[in-house]
Amino acid sequence: MDESRSTQQAALDTAGHRPVGDALAALADFRITQPKVIADVLRQLMNRKDFLTVECDSHPQHMITRILGVDQAAGYFFYDCSAEQARNQSLLEAPENYFSASQDGIAIQFVSCQPEHCEFEGALALRAPLPTSLYRVQRREFFRAGAPLAESYFCAATLPDLRQIAWDIFDLSLDGVGLRSKDPSLAGLPIGTLLSKVALNFGKRGKIETDMRITNILNMRGPDNPAYRIGCRFERFPKSKEQDFQRMITQLELARRGRV
Repeated sequence: MDESRSTQQAALDTAGHRPVGDALAALADFRITQPKVIADVLRQLMNRKDFLTVECDSHPQHMITRILGVDQAAGYFFYDCSAEQARNQSLLEAPENYFSASQDGIAIQFVSCQPEHCEFEGALALRAPLPTSLYRVQRREFFRAGAPLAESYFCAATLPDLRQIAWDIFDLSLDGVGLRSKDPSLAGLPIGTLLSKVALNFGKRGKIETDMRITNILNMRGPDNPAYRIGCRFERFPKSKEQDFQRMITQLELARRGRV
């Protein structure tokens, strides 16, 4: 495990044992701040009835809950109370509460301000302000989102022999992209080839220029009718684009699930 993964895992494992702000600081690369995307992620947790753990910022109390509703216009979300009043009281008294969940191998974490008692669909619940930021982190490897079938995403690059190529993008993650091509000359392309100033075109979602390295090439058919899948890992990905790229991956996955 490299140093960056160790830092992420440490933040995930110790969030409940040190100030929440400190625990999440190491996950800045995975931070989402767009209100609509945050609301969509919470709705996805609600619709799938996923469990969340809630921990108090200043008390050793935690409980398991579910999100009951999301009102983006009013700026609130609603979640289940505990059957134990002491746990509810700890949440109500804490200036901040830390929420965590796991969904399809993705760790979802956020902090919400002090909640209040309310009634939701005839039952007692807690209402809290929507978080201003949310973190989606893959614990072992970066989550990969499939490119939408209705749009054309492609990669334009120059090979070491100065030949210009254009490959389709079929999936993407924070550390690289998956490409496909029927070009038979790819059979001789060495693993580890560095492609400089590659242009990644995501249609209406914009373009990103970065360097990347070929990590694997797989022919899905045979030598007479090749269909290659090419795995590439980013090298020196522009920091200024990381948050937008994370947001795009989140939106693609939510759209795939029909939640946007």
